[in-house]
Amino acid sequence: MTRLAIHHQAALARSHPEIAEAVSRLQPEAPVSARSVRRILGEPVPTLAVLNGEAIAPGPGRPSIAEPFRHQVATVLETEPHLSTAELLRRAREWGYTGEKSAFYDLVKLVRKPAGVGAEPIVRFEGLPGEYAQFDFGERWIEEAGDRRRKVTAFVGRLKYSRHLHVEVVPDQKAETLVRAVVSCLTAWKCVPLIWVFDNPKTVRTSAIGQPIVIHTYLASLAAELHAAVLLCTPHQPQQKGAVERGVGWFKNGFLAQRRFVDDEDLQTQLTAWLAEVNGKRCSDATGEIPVQRLAHEQSALKNRPMTLTPERYALRIPVTVLPTGTVQVLGTSYSVDPRKVGAPAMAQVGKTQVDIVIGSVRCTHRRVDHSAMPQRLPEHRRELLGAVHGDRKRNSFQRQCLWELGRDAQDFLEKLIHRGGSDSTAWYRPVKQLYALLEEHGESALREAMATALAQDSCEIAQVVRALRPEKPLIIGADPRPGDATSVEILP
Repeated sequence: MTRLAIHHQAALARSHPEIAEAVSRLQPEAPVSARSVRRILGEPVPTLAVLNGEAIAPGPGRPSIAEPFRHQVATVLETEPHLSTAELLRRAREWGYTGEKSAFYDLVKLVRKPAGVGAEPIVRFEGLPGEYAQFDFGERWIEEAGDRRRKVTAFVGRLKYSRHLHVEVVPDQKAETLVRAVVSCLTAWKCVPLIWVFDNPKTVRTSAIGQPIVIHTYLASLAAELHAAVLLCTPHQPQQKGAVERGVGWFKNGFLAQRRFVDDEDLQTQLTAWLAEVNGKRCSDATGEIPVQRLAHEQSALKNRPMTLTPERYALRIPVTVLPTGTVQVLGTSYSVDPRKVGAPAMAQVGKTQVDIVIGSVRCTHRRVDHSAMPQRLPEHRRELLGAVHGDRKRNSFQRQCLWELGRDAQDFLEKLIHRGGSDSTAWYRPVKQLYALLEEHGESALREAMATALAQDSCEIAQVVRALRPEKPLIIGADPRPGDATSVEILP
């Protein structure tokens, strides 16, 4: 106000001493000198724009070479406030900026709004009983006995209304792990909330940010089966699921960081006790009530939506097609099916330990082996495929392939056997038929061990394999085996 009064007095064409005397008379507690008047009159008139810092007089020295680009930078930051300064500099080069990056960075620092200034206000609301469940991953390094350090990954689920918390320690953050962990949370709550809230990881959303949302097949299938909706947060705004974000932080900083664990079993034991305490004894800071008491309201509201699945029983459903080899490809492994179904569509139901393949009304079950180079064949499928192919060469090749798929010991045995035949391309036909007959009679595990025993004795003789399989019963060589008939082969020691 003193500066404004001085400028007003100068408008009356008064001298500097006269202005100083007049202003000092108006405010005797803060007199000004003629020298101060001369200095203040050299400054801009203190308008509202000047007071807000929007109109600053040029400072000493040359004007900044980045100053002409102020308007363009401000325009870009209005629409893209999170754009990095490095990207702004790249664009400024395209606009014609030729100066150093330090001058440009100083300009951006002045133009960019401080964090929180002009930000959109946060809208907070409470969910209804059974309406929202929020999910997220969290990880932290912990110390175990013996000064060992390892990373613990956990999947955290929290109900928005009751604030009931469930935590599953998981091996990774893959899509299958996420889905089975969701099932674990719903099993713990004994109900299925209407809406599931997630961030935007690739295990939840397979489409790129900015494109129409496409939910991952695994999660979409589970949500459809349980009649639930999947809701994703706006990208870069995890506060939209603040209940579970605070739950993840609580688990990491209030549980993992404060305790020591002997092993995985000890970690799980302490986690179970901790969850029982935070859910059943401690009042939530957000609601002022014990979560397990409010969970009863949620379960009552969702009484028509009980949870009937379990993590062990739940199976991923993956559509597949029967290949010309009589197999289907599931998670990097080939599994045999009825070879008469080549080209037919099938559904693979992938459990934690087994894979069921359904083709129409026919179902076959395999032990689950992910990303295996060796096909997983059932004995009945081997026999059906052998009976369906024609020609000795094709039949012999298939029998040899079945033996090859038994593993490293069988492969080493076959390699030794085939090289012993030299350039005779059919020398291995008869011993392979005999080995295949033994496979049908004794099974994969027994034949594999017998071949390993023969190799240990540096032998690739069929008789040596037979001795390992039937140490008490020497046999004689007879006719070639018929498909599926192991008893038609007799081998002399």
